[in-house]
Amino acid sequence: MALDNAYPTSASTLSTMAQWEGFFTGFSADGVLPGIRNEFAATLNAGARTAVLDTGAAQIRGFHVDGPSTTATSIPAADTQNRIDRLVLRLDRTAATAAGWITPVVIEGTPSASPQAPALAQTPDGNYDIPIARWTSASDGSLAALVDERQFAAASPVEFRSTAQPSATIRRLGFERDTSRVLWADGTSWRIVHDDTGWVTLGLNGKDKAAWQALDPLIYRRINGVVHLRFSLKRINMQLGLSDEDGSTPYVLPAGFRPHTDKPPALGYGNHARAGLQLFIYPTGEVRVYPLNEDMPKNRRIYAQATFPVA
Repeated sequence: MALDNAYPTSASTLSTMAQWEGFFTGFSADGVLPGIRNEFAATLNAGARTAVLDTGAAQIRGFHVDGPSTTATSIPAADTQNRIDRLVLRLDRTAATAAGWITPVVIEGTPSASPQAPALAQTPDGNYDIPIARWTSASDGSLAALVDERQFAAASPVEFRSTAQPSATIRRLGFERDTSRVLWADGTSWRIVHDDTGWVTLGLNGKDKAAWQALDPLIYRRINGVVHLRFSLKRINMQLGLSDEDGSTPYVLPAGFRPHTDKPPALGYGNHARAGLQLFIYPTGEVRVYPLNEDMPKNRRIYAQATFPVA
């Protein structure tokens, strides 16, 4: 069986509504467009017995609709039992006028002792609904338990470098090429969704580096805002005593891998010949080693690790 003709090409046109829908739904999500007016939020007017759709814009199956003013839609009269009604935006592919293609519609639920929300119409021809809200239409005539059901058609993802982040006013995913971080623009700021630097090695670089020999150099990794590090060193030129209030600083972590506060500093742990030791990690990046139970003699090997959130 042969494929249909491709469109649009120099030899064909995009000439029917079905072709338009097929073309645009491949890369256009259905839903309310975020950040436009009041995003089609719904409220209930019990006195007028209407569902009120606030201003906004939406796309359904490649078709766009704007709502520059609020729209009230009648809610059917109460039944002898409670029911759940639903407000949707409905694409009616059989509508005779442009105004009728996308409209707010209240779908009346089935009265029941345990009512369920009515189904959406999402057919390949005829009607296609996207949900806005649902509520309980009680047998006493009251309207209650409004639930926001809007789905949002977020903008396409964008790639950029960490030194040139675009504005976060448009809600969308972003990928930082230089850090491999996945972020989300929430309308105000970029927030980390996923961040993994992989393991990185750091040589001895602290103010007390001459007192140590790196047996297994420090390796560190940041995963979703949490730093993990571990290392093995050997004390080579003098003991580190319990009385040394400043401990010893073999390493300084780079920016982006440091805790945000020293009240208290981030803590790690380790051992030397079964005796305990503690790590203090400061916002300056300093990694300080402190023996806990006994002095750490010259030529003693230590093992240590830490896990802490970054700023």
